[in-house]
Amino acid sequence: MENNIKITILNEAKESIENGDINNAESLLKGYLDFNKDSEVAALLAVIYTQRGELKEALEILKSQDSNYFCVYKSLSEVYIKLEKYDKLYNLWKKNINRNFQDLKREKDLKKTEQYLKRVQVFLKLFVNKRIETPKELDYKEQQYMKYDHKKALEHITLRHTSKNNIPTKDTGTIFYNKYDLEELFLAISRNIEFEKREIKLNWDFSDTYIFRFANIGISDYDGRKLNFIRVATIPNTNKIITMFPTYNRKSSTVCSLQKEDMLSICNSIVHTDRTYRVKTYSINKK
Repeated sequence: MENNIKITILNEAKESIENGDINNAESLLKGYLDFNKDSEVAALLAVIYTQRGELKEALEILKSQDSNYFCVYKSLSEVYIKLEKYDKLYNLWKKNINRNFQDLKREKDLKKTEQYLKRVQVFLKLFVNKRIETPKELDYKEQQYMKYDHKKALEHITLRHTSKNNIPTKDTGTIFYNKYDLEELFLAISRNIEFEKREIKLNWDFSDTYIFRFANIGISDYDGRKLNFIRVATIPNTNKIITMFPTYNRKSSTVCSLQKEDMLSICNSIVHTDRTYRVKTYSINKK
């Protein structure tokens, strides 16, 4: 009976997060934890606090939980990354790298766990002064973590999300209309990212994500629908864009905007001379 209640609470909370109703998700999870101790519920509540920048609250919830549960390990490692406490992340990773997490049963979950631990290792290789091997066969995102290159990011976006004839394919996915200056859009978005407007989402994949509103920015590969929003993924705590693409009108709790002067340069077809990329790092540690 108690397990059924827990499953119902988790499902309703996840649905609320997907719909952008973060307050309702928080209330559901906190209400359950008032009377029950449960690692999965605690980890999901910690995700909300972490992605909202309330890191002390997230740590308070997680400190009494067992990191042998992968959901707790993920939430705790995310907090350490956001706090840039890489020594603590290293200790957690070293403790768990060869552990069979007791809450993982399905093959696809095991594969996702392997990928997650690999990305933690990439972060540790970057930030911890210890002899950690560079993981083999780095994917695009991991290569960008190791040595970020905004031009490489632009190439990645151009390859996957543009088309000369404005017709998406299975290779391009959703695409930006080519009447817009993609590089100006990229630079404008990097300037206008606001950490406090980061999305709160269920599946954190080592990137902060944001939603920007931009009318008629692109088209869907699925049904040809015109798209009015852009999803942007960055390296955590920075404006270093990993990828961005047109998306549907999602029920996001926060939406970012571009300045009017930025819109002019994006929509103007002239060759722009000031294309300076400026890196920003965000401090999210609330006092």
